[in-house]
Order: sequence, then structure tokens, then C-alpha cells
Amino acid sequence: MYDTYSQLLVPIISRLKSFLEDDMNIAVVNDESKIINSEHITLKENTVLIGTGGSVQLIITMGFDDLVLENLVEEFCYGEVYEGEELIEIQESVACEVSNTVIGNAIKNPIDDSVINITPPILIREAKSLAKYKNSMILETKIITVDGDIQLTVIGPKDVFSDKLDLKEV
Repeated sequence: MYDTYSQLLVPIISRLKSFLEDDMNIAVVNDESKIINSEHITLKENTVLIGTGGSVQLIITMGFDDLVLENLVEEFCYGEVYEGEELIEIQESVACEVSNTVIGNAIKNPIDDSVINITPPILIREAKSLAKYKNSMILETKIITVDGDIQLTVIGPKDVFSDKLDLKEV
């Protein structure tokens, strides 16, 4: 068993914050991200899902408020304006690219240093919900920016999460 919070989540949160501020010019408001052990979560309308494989098997989601996604698109497209179907395709591409970049650069394997495979990112457009099943755990946090929130969740088998975590139950 490893401490999923410090060994897996903290690097993703840190990389996301630095990516937003340094690469995308989006100011992060919160200094500390509160991790919550959830029974059930509602995903944001623009949520990207990435799975991991190998010795660390998790589902990681990153959900974007509309204004955050709009500003990410503007940064990626150097201010170009798009509309209609083209805008939707670009939003999907940007959300997936941001999630893939952040998670791919931040995730490390604390179990055996083997490679962690990640699935291609998938954008889920309509708000969906996730429920915790027996022997699983959902950790959720929000990164608050000046443009809105980014919801980060990690779902996995309960036995890979540390018993030491002092999380708020909801």
C-alpha cells in the first residue's frame, strides 16, 4: 500500500497549478487543495477521463468550468476566435491535451517504478456522476482559478489508498 495522496495526487495538483499559471497565464486562487473522500460526485460538463494501467490502476478525471476552458482555448489558439462545431472540436482537443499533459508529466509509480500506462483522454460532454462502489475510493479536489474551478478526481481500489489519510467524508 502507498500513500496515494502524497505520492500520486500532490504531484498532479502541483503540475496542474504550475501549468495553469506558468504556461496558460491563468491565476490559481487557492493555495491548498482540500482532498475529499466522496461517496458520490457530479462531474462538470466538460470532464476528461484518463485511466492508468500497470501496477497502478486508477481512473483520473479533470473537469473544467466553461470560462476556464474558454481561456485555455484562447491561450492554445493564440486568441483566434472559433464558432460552432469547430469551437466544440477545439474545446474537446484542448481539454484532452491539458489533461493528458498534466497527468502524463506528473504521474509517477510509487509501487515498483515500472511504467504507468495511461489511456487516451476522453471528453465527457454532458454532466455525469460517479458513485463509489464497495472496496473503492474516490478522492476529489478543486483547483480554484480566477476564471472558475477545475475538478480533479481519482478513483481506485480502496486497498491502494493509505489508511493514514485524514480526509473529510461527504
